[in-house]
Amino acid sequence: MAVMVAMAESNLRADRISQELGTGGVGYGVTLPFEAGGFPLLLHDPRFHVQACNLMELLSPEDLECVKLSLDMVDVIMADAQVTSAAECNLMYAGILSRGIVVADLFFYWSEAKRRAKNSKNAKQGDESELAGAAGVGAACATLGIWALTFQEIRLGLGMLKKGGTFFFRFGWRGRGDQEEYWYREAIMRLLGLVIAFFDEVFPFKSEIYHQADPCFYVVAAGFQRSGYESAALDTRSVHTRFLQGCIETLAEFSTPASQQRIDELLDTVSRVRAIGLSSRSTVEAGGRESPEAQLIIRPVPYHLTMQRLRERMECYGKIAYIRRRSHAVGVGADALIQFVQPAHAKMALEVGTSCKLGFISDFWITSWSPTHDRLSMKCRSWVRLWRGHATAGTHDL
Repeated sequence: MAVMVAMAESNLRADRISQELGTGGVGYGVTLPFEAGGFPLLLHDPRFHVQACNLMELLSPEDLECVKLSLDMVDVIMADAQVTSAAECNLMYAGILSRGIVVADLFFYWSEAKRRAKNSKNAKQGDESELAGAAGVGAACATLGIWALTFQEIRLGLGMLKKGGTFFFRFGWRGRGDQEEYWYREAIMRLLGLVIAFFDEVFPFKSEIYHQADPCFYVVAAGFQRSGYESAALDTRSVHTRFLQGCIETLAEFSTPASQQRIDELLDTVSRVRAIGLSSRSTVEAGGRESPEAQLIIRPVPYHLTMQRLRERMECYGKIAYIRRRSHAVGVGADALIQFVQPAHAKMALEVGTSCKLGFISDFWITSWSPTHDRLSMKCRSWVRLWRGHATAGTHDL
């Protein structure tokens, strides 16, 4: 059985994904075309079919161009919706003007055993759809678009999920009180109430290592109750609900006192993990932002090296709090002050700068603070020379 990640993430997981699928597993995905502002496809595998289209234009699971299996053959589904500013659009959907693009990735996976049981009838996947000019869901507010798109992902996904299947999707929660508006809390209660109503187990997952301070987390739902979902006829009722207000009203019956209490406990768990992350971030940044040990000064800074180019070249060695350009009081020229968050980042940048890897074509001083030496200054000359299309570099101490 496969457990997949969104295509927006790193290609490093491609090998892991192939292993999880097994020799007979099949994967299927839906995402916004790259030309319309979506993410490029990083995973290429003949068993993984991707339909490039606007997810909001699909009215029912039958519109999915997946392998023509029955609607209860999917083992695992992952849904991921996010906002990207790669382009802007002004499409009308649900009566709301769009100011950005909401990208969704929806994935279906079939277990190897199910695939073998149906390989005689469904050995060939459907052809790739044409890359239409889809541009996401229209929403004046990004949060509205994320909510509507997440609901669409759940509606399409549950229509394909088998009994006992697993569904997990990304969501966001900043905390109670002023951090989240009342309408968003009510929308969350109804959406998560729907998930709780048709799954045996629902719990949050938020990494304690990566993105601790971010409001995003994953909702993991296991043990799908397909018979109850079919009896509720939610897919039939919501297919005609094209306005966001109507979608919210459709889910009103799932917001009960019992489900609200359970959802509050779920969200409080996420808030506690995020609070730890925020506290850790504040401690780390406070310890390094203004520390002289985390400063690196280039004097004079080369004229061709703008602040933007300097940031692009230096931020790969660590997080930068700010970069300032200080003009010389006498004469011409200026110095560049780079304030890293951590002293270790400044040390690495210093080592790289004095080993010619920055590609500065000029004389300059690189200065960094040292606890044993009040100031450590190194003067060097770096050059980059192109020869037959290959770049070579070198350094001389002056």
